[in-house]
Amino acid sequence: MLGTATSTSERVRPRSELPFVTATLNYCADIPRARAYVLTPEKNYRPLLPTKVRIYDARPIRAELDLEKEGFALLDHQSSVTHLRTPQEIDSIYHQEVGKLIHEICGADFVLPYRKYMQLRLSQRAPGENGNEFTRPAGFVHMDFSHRSFLDFIRYVQEAEGVTPGVYRRVVVYQTWRALSAPPQDYPLAVTDGRSVKPDNHIIMDNIITSEEAAADNVLETRLGRADPEDRWYYFSNMRVNELLVFKGNGTGPSDTQNVLHTGFDNTVAEPNALPRESLEARFFAFWR
Repeated sequence: MLGTATSTSERVRPRSELPFVTATLNYCADIPRARAYVLTPEKNYRPLLPTKVRIYDARPIRAELDLEKEGFALLDHQSSVTHLRTPQEIDSIYHQEVGKLIHEICGADFVLPYRKYMQLRLSQRAPGENGNEFTRPAGFVHMDFSHRSFLDFIRYVQEAEGVTPGVYRRVVVYQTWRALSAPPQDYPLAVTDGRSVKPDNHIIMDNIITSEEAAADNVLETRLGRADPEDRWYYFSNMRVNELLVFKGNGTGPSDTQNVLHTGFDNTVAEPNALPRESLEARFFAFWR
């Protein structure tokens, strides 16, 4: 459903009138803890609470957005990789290009890609799509890192890139999202203004990545959002391949308190002729000495 409204949340600065869509997002039910199994998803315990929300189009205010305030921004970025679906080119050239961009915008001493995570996602409406929830757009409200798993990943990425672990005054993980399909997409990505999300309003989910459930390194924590009418949701309409959505996944600095929830959402009511989404996700860790 399309419409316009004025932003009035007390915890975010007022916005001018923005277009919005109304969509149903899947928050987590109020449970003690959730579990997800990569190899046996039929065992998942992740009860969801469908909630209707307004998602504001941030394109008219993209110049006002700041990674250090809202926690997300839309950047112009043309990749030289002509086949963004080719793993070899993505792992080498694309990581270098986007890593350079992250370095330029954040001013870190150095930036490392997390190469094990490079996710191409296809909408269920894409011709021939026969994947699962790990290759389709994520359809539930979440953050990909808990504080514990973020610290684990800081160690993992340094080891993987051959960097001697050290003590840093600040580390931030920046998550990047690029639409590969032409606009409008049927299942775009929505993100929250990270300041609008209460710090503890989430459920920890244990992601079991192998069959050895008891092994500590085989369990990765993520966070599932609990419904809150004060969450302020945004998306960017008609994203193109030469644009890059960047948002904070977690950070250790005093300016890294944003909690940027995100999820894909079905936008075919507002855009009945939308094309099946294809998107590319990559993550980068920035270090300040």
